[in-house]
Amino acid sequence: MKQGVTKHKLYKKLVLERKTLTTSHILTLDQERCFGCGICAITCPKEVVKLSLATIRDGKLVRSPLVDFDANKCTFCGECVALCPTNAIRIQVDGVERIPVVEDEVFPSLMKEITLNAEKCWGGAIETACDLDCEKACPMEAINVSIECVGAERVGRIVNVEIDRQKCIFCKKCEVACPKDAIYVVKPIQGFIQLDTDLCPEGCQVCADICPSEAISFGEDGKPLVNEEFCIYCGACEEVCPEKAIGISRTQVLHTYVQSGAWIIALEKIASYRSVFNEVNSKSDKKRRETVKNTFKMSI
Repeated sequence: MKQGVTKHKLYKKLVLERKTLTTSHILTLDQERCFGCGICAITCPKEVVKLSLATIRDGKLVRSPLVDFDANKCTFCGECVALCPTNAIRIQVDGVERIPVVEDEVFPSLMKEITLNAEKCWGGAIETACDLDCEKACPMEAINVSIECVGAERVGRIVNVEIDRQKCIFCKKCEVACPKDAIYVVKPIQGFIQLDTDLCPEGCQVCADICPSEAISFGEDGKPLVNEEFCIYCGACEEVCPEKAIGISRTQVLHTYVQSGAWIIALEKIASYRSVFNEVNSKSDKKRRETVKNTFKMSI
């Protein structure tokens, strides 16, 4: 291992630590939140991340693919943190959570958002409002609704809704479930899925077992069905499918503006050629606009 870098396991966590005289870096992988999608392994510029095979028995998922880190190679850059769709990886620098590549403007911040319109939500009677549908729909238990009983009939009313952004995977399930249209979600990655059900073995349900957003169900014929409204295009289903019947295409990644070759390389690895083409063109257009603007200022 690199001098000063150690790797150890805690309860369902994998930890890399690098300590110098002036700085401490700690990278933590929460194995309970990791679904083995492989995005971190695909994009890592130093090939630090390795992904093991899933364990499957009788068409059911016994164990997700396991992620491991090569402590001899890791630079604690944070690319894996920036792109992890389930927030399973974090980096602390001197005890503070940070993403170095984002802070250094090498990577953009992904545009993922969940907002709550409290006026539509709080104070509503449970029987007539929502029956806590958002909380029940969330596959990651990221929503906690607080209620209190009021009035002579002790009717339950919503008094607070807490959304844990570290747990949220922005799958839109809560948005769709909410009958009051009080929740709005922006998914950072857009795309589509190709599913060849003719290749699916009878009784196999591995793709549904691993899907973090629970976007895969089964029809009357026993074949899988994908609700792409809830899909986060992480690729975990594609990774574990024993017959390669699933293909994930990421067509767009919503993010803040950044001018970086490292980001273009990462985008090329995880998304389509079209998305890279659009990215380069949008940056060229912005650069041209800025050039024209600066030229106009100089001529005044």
